[in-house]
Amino acid sequence: MEKKNYYHLFANGDDARDFILDEEDFFAAFNRFGVCAAATGVTVLSFSIEDSHPHALLYGEADKCVQFKELYEVTTVRYVAVRRGSCARLNFYLELYPVTDVDYLRNVAAYTIVQPTKDGKRVMHYDYLWGTGSLYFRPANHVPIWLVDREGRVQNPRRVDSLTARERKSLLHSKRDVPGEWLTCNGFLLPDNYVDVARYEQIFQTHNRFRAFCSAGRSKDAEVADRMADSRGVQLEDLEAREICSGLAVSLFGSRDVRRLGIPQRLRLAGKMRSDYRISFRQLGTLVHLPEMEIRKYVR
Repeated sequence: MEKKNYYHLFANGDDARDFILDEEDFFAAFNRFGVCAAATGVTVLSFSIEDSHPHALLYGEADKCVQFKELYEVTTVRYVAVRRGSCARLNFYLELYPVTDVDYLRNVAAYTIVQPTKDGKRVMHYDYLWGTGSLYFRPANHVPIWLVDREGRVQNPRRVDSLTARERKSLLHSKRDVPGEWLTCNGFLLPDNYVDVARYEQIFQTHNRFRAFCSAGRSKDAEVADRMADSRGVQLEDLEAREICSGLAVSLFGSRDVRRLGIPQRLRLAGKMRSDYRISFRQLGTLVHLPEMEIRKYVR
């Protein structure tokens, strides 16, 4: 069995400006995390959703986390196409960055829930509806914010299998289903169904360490931003990228046809393109005809 690892899942907000346009989009993007978790078996530890992009911390095997990423991308594009009649304006791609250092893991875990506050929204992360910040280091009698309606009344959740077909479609926006015993309330597929709160809290171990990382300054934020930028790399025009790839293939291996190269040669070619041109992993996968996650294992 492949080893499980932590992964930071994120999108480039500059690219995905039409990700969220109204409250219904927020609900759909929020509930989509549960749909993807149920479909892939990946453990979701935290997430937050902003107008232009989501952030999440996942835990699982690499191939399963890639499936989660790709499913979230596909279902997002499909939702936008159905609801708005076109997805032509949406450029939505997610990155998946492996996190292995404990201190950086704590940094990312906090980052994935505090960004709405740090980005200027007039709300604390534990009161932000479109993220999981309300779940952690809370007393047993804490009432989840998703159970409270607009008038401040606490509502009783319902099982998913008690919903009508129309209600389920409105909740999930997907043909994929979730376990019938999962709970929903006020339009939310409750994150308590699938978010591993205990594992998230174990990352910090103490309330005070959690508080400290949630209050981290610019240097901690800059570290995450730098790693995200490095992970994204550069997306070149397809023709230019293919010309670079063919030229390097000739100089390294004497052949312009990448498909004729063995796997080690393709990985070496991908590494050279990454080091010399910072080409994105997504584009490298297309150019050398290898899965993106396999390239990430061997190329930095």
